[in-house]
Order: sequence, then C-alpha cells, then structure tokens
Amino acid sequence: MNRRELLRFGLFLAAGAVNTLFGFAVFAALIALGTGNDLAVVLSTVAGVLFNFQTYGKVFSAQGFSRLPHFVGTYAAILAANILTLRALTAAGCNAYLGQALVVTVIAPLSFLVMRRWVFAFSAPGAGEVCKS
Repeated sequence: MNRRELLRFGLFLAAGAVNTLFGFAVFAALIALGTGNDLAVVLSTVAGVLFNFQTYGKVFSAQGFSRLPHFVGTYAAILAANILTLRALTAAGCNAYLGQALVVTVIAPLSFLVMRRWVFAFSAPGAGEVCKS
C-alpha cells in the first residue's frame, strides 16, 4: 500500500470510528429498550447508512449520490453477515454487546476493501484528491 492509500485507510478508520460509535450507540439503545438482536442490528444499520455514505464519500472524494445504490448493496451484505455472525456468537454464549463489538473488528477491514474497490472505485473525476501525496 502506498502513502496515499495508507492515508486513505487512516481516514477511513477515523470515519469508521465515528460511524461505528454512532451505529453501536443506536444498537445499544435499542437492546436496552428491549428489541431483539436482529431488529437492533437492522435498525442501527438503517439509521447509519446515509450518515456513513457521507463520511465515507468524503474519504474517497465521491460527490453526489450516484454510488448510493452500490453503497446500500454493500451495506445489505454487511448487514446479513453481521446478523449471521452475531447469531452464531450469541448461540455460543457471547452476550450481544460483546458479540457486536467482535463482529465490528472483522467487518471494518472488509468494508474498506469493498468500499475502495467497488463502491467508490468509479467516483467522480478527481476522486482521491483529498489524499494527494
């Protein structure tokens, strides 16, 4: 990975940290309110999609909403993987809070790869200008 990509990954992680805190706060609030794990994952994901699209769009210098369908498709796949993994972890005796925290450690790096290579790979001209070396 060159300097530009390392910087982009660092920005992605920073944006991801903000996005994750937001999403996890919504998830935890929903669990505390008594929703089931699956519904909490779905609602917290839906709540964060547009917010996340904007923050990740900044990382990859995307403009407009032309990549939103790809972003939503990616999030749908992430959502499915999240639910299945959280189900497996809770079935193995892990509580929902710790289980979701563990899931995030796997989902984040995979999300970067998909965002970089597919979702924002065809961004508007000048994509990546934020990360010029």
